[in-house]
Formats: sequence, structure tokens, C-alpha cells
Amino acid sequence: MSAARVTRIAPTPSGYLHLGNAVNFALIALLASRWDAESVVRIDDMDSSRSRSEYVDDIFATLEWLEIEWAKGPRDRADFEREFTMAARIDYYRSQLDVLDASGLELFACACSRADLAAKGGLRCAGECRSAGLDLATDQTALRLHIPDGTTVEMSGQSIDLAAAHGDVVLWRRDGVPAYHLASVIEDRDLGITDIVRGADLLESSALHVWLAPHLGADDLARANFVHHALVMDDSGAKLSKSQLASGPLERTQKTRDDVRQRAAELADGLGY
Repeated sequence: MSAARVTRIAPTPSGYLHLGNAVNFALIALLASRWDAESVVRIDDMDSSRSRSEYVDDIFATLEWLEIEWAKGPRDRADFEREFTMAARIDYYRSQLDVLDASGLELFACACSRADLAAKGGLRCAGECRSAGLDLATDQTALRLHIPDGTTVEMSGQSIDLAAAHGDVVLWRRDGVPAYHLASVIEDRDLGITDIVRGADLLESSALHVWLAPHLGADDLARANFVHHALVMDDSGAKLSKSQLASGPLERTQKTRDDVRQRAAELADGLGY
């Protein structure tokens, strides 16, 4: 008997959802039904500076509007804040750094700012932090992972050069919270995710997560089915942004819902599912 398949809808409450987010939700639900997979809702609220209660409400309102059902995860904002907020698990994520360190990866505390890296024209540490033995301290240093040159991952028919794409990637932020890459891999591991459906703009993130997964005891995630779909663009051909909906949520009409479902069906067919 084959293992159960599990996929997830994992938005961030950093703004009102746009049309592209809704299409992604609908596509995940459609593929889950075709795969006979269980769906999980996971709200990535690690960045408390951008998370708002109205954005969390918008996520649940959008799921209800699209008539999407899920087996696990919060049912509404109150349930989310009570039982599922990722922001309450800082200590747990911090403990997983020991797992990474024991795996043999090169982790180092770094005092360089984004401006420092930009001034050096790259994604690598701009100073001597790798050999300095700095402590990880909130508001002073971030924890970076040194990805060796030549490290590649095959993803969606492409060979992704992780060192070129991510450099010395941050896993623990200077403000004292885990970076998205670390938290996402841990959550996907713990939820038993087997299928991940996301936009093509996250291809390089997916490759990094696949490479990180075995170092966090997430061998199943390293073998997961990653599906990357084309993005919904605006009339000018630019990628949609949550900041474009600063004044309020997406108009949730029957016409818009039909459009979302049609777009999702076309994407699924185009992906061969």
C-alpha cells in the first residue's frame, strides 16, 4: 500500500491576497483532488512586523470563497492564534539549528548587513565572519549557511546552482527569528508533506529546501514532488504583488471565482496533471 500523499497551502499574512494567490490556492486544491492527497493549511507568520490580523482573516475568507476544504490546520483566525501560529515556536526552531550543525554543514554568525553584501556585489559574507567565531546575538548577528561553490540541485528539469542563487544564505535572522528557508523545511518535515505546488519564482527556494532537507532529518521532503507553475501577471506583464492591494482584499465575486478556477484548471492541464 502506497504512503498517503499530503500537500499544503502555505500563505504568508503580509498583505491581502491577490489573484495569483487565489489561483495558487485553487490549483493546489485541484491537484490534491486528482492525486487523492490530503490538504493542510499552514500560515507562515514568522515575520511579525508584516503580519496583520486582517490579512489572516483574508486568507480564511478566500479559502471559504473558493470552497476549498482541508484536513489539517487552523479553521479560523482564533484557532490559528491559539494553536497554529509559527511565531510561538521560536525556541523549537532554534533547537533545530543543533541538528543542522551536527550534520556537518558550515554555519557561522555574521555581522554583515545587506548593504555590506550589496557593496561587495554578491551574496557571500562581505567580511571575515566565517573565521571570526562570532556569537549569534539578536540585533548584532545573523546565522548564515555557507553553500560550497559548485553545489547544484536538479529541479523541474533545471540544474540550479545553489551557491550562485543563495550565496551564504541566512537561516536565522538578525532580529532573532528563523528565516523562511529554515522554518519552511522544518514545517514541511513535521507535516509529512509529499507534494508542494508553488509559483515558478520559487524554483531556487525549492532547490535549496531539497538540499537542506536531509540535513534536518527530512529525507522524505528531499524526495517530494515539487510542481512549479506559471505566475499570474498583471496587464503590463509584471508579477502581481500583495502591496498592490493595500486598500483592501481581492473582489470575491462569482465571476472572479470562475476565472480563478478556469486559470487553475488550465495550469493543471498544462502541467500534465
